Amino acid sequence: MGSPMIVCIGSYKGGIGKTTTAIHIAAYLQTLAPTILADGDIVRASGKWALRSDGKGLPFTVVPIGQLAKHVRQYEYVVIDTEANPSDEDFKDAAQGCDLLVIPAEPETTATDGLTYTLGKLRDLKHDRFKVLLTKVPPPPQTEGQQLRASLKEAGIPLFKSEIPLLVAYRKASADGLSVRDVKGDRNARRAWLAYERVGREIVNG
Repeated sequence: MGSPMIVCIGSYKGGIGKTTTAIHIAAYLQTLAPTILADGDIVRASGKWALRSDGKGLPFTVVPIGQLAKHVRQYEYVVIDTEANPSDEDFKDAAQGCDLLVIPAEPETTATDGLTYTLGKLRDLKHDRFKVLLTKVPPPPQTEGQQLRASLKEAGIPLFKSEIPLLVAYRKASADGLSVRDVKGDRNARRAWLAYERVGREIVNG
């Protein structure tokens, strides 16, 4: 087995679906090959998600980031849920230490302020191995998601074609310690899963 593909999920802004994105990208990648999620968040959000089902609800391995080195050779994909409010040095290490940095971005004013700050830091680092993923996108007739996509596209920012809708199913998945693919009794659960499946395909196919 060669070196694994390393995908980091990171931003200077919290509350934008970072851990939800890490969990579901890992869940998709696990359908292709052995995948491990390293929890680098100070509050251990991914680890706590897994523990809500006694570690049996997620189809991949979750470990604290400090334990990643002893496991990494067994996996083809590594997903890293980074710290929510990183220092500049930690953010630099995460960005430069992965094959792709996924930046979740919620189309809401204070969240987009955090996105602007994050993109500025990447520009300072001259780092271009990243893509912005629109998350918590509200349904029509609200247009915030379309507006943010248009402004980022105009600025030449790399974007996922897929986006993540604002759905309660993701909260249910977190509460039950599952991926949304396994949530029962929610008619939007399949739609919620397919959104991340499309993102995963974009990651794998470049």
